[in-house]
Amino acid sequence: EPMQVKMIYDWELSLVEALTRRVELRRQKWQIKKREAELAANKNFLLPQLDTIGRYRFRGFGDDLFANGGVPGRFNNAWDNLMTGDFQEWQVGVEMSFPIGFRRAYAAVRHSELQLARERALLLEQERTVVYDLSNAIADVDRAYEVVETNLNRRLAAREQLAAVQAAFDADNATLDLLLEA
Repeated sequence: EPMQVKMIYDWELSLVEALTRRVELRRQKWQIKKREAELAANKNFLLPQLDTIGRYRFRGFGDDLFANGGVPGRFNNAWDNLMTGDFQEWQVGVEMSFPIGFRRAYAAVRHSELQLARERALLLEQERTVVYDLSNAIADVDRAYEVVETNLNRRLAAREQLAAVQAAFDADNATLDLLLEA
């Protein structure tokens, strides 16, 4: 037997469930978080860049890489010269770059802001669509219940009319065509 009671939905609870469980809304929220991270990264381009650099290396000097029987001496073989460790060098420094005008940085920030605004507008439109769909679904359920209730009342009224016409027909107060119409 189908249920004969009217279903009443809690609008607030249904709305919260619809907005939290829809996959496309969650995906869009992650897209917004991605765009916010891109905006933060692009804002870093507006800052001056300060880098520390360091280098340490061995040097090997020589006319040939390996000894091939040439002139004996200190610089005739680069490989042997490298392995002695006599020519080591190191370098430490700080490098600062500061672009003039920040044209590329400002363009990147503006582009990120526009992308973020676009994603937020898309999320708002998707949420609005979910709310409209939920509202329509609840209205359809209410409308369907009203139609079922109306049809039930019509059926009961037709049954009562049939019983009354049948009683009148049995008492010879109604004609056959009235009975058939009922």
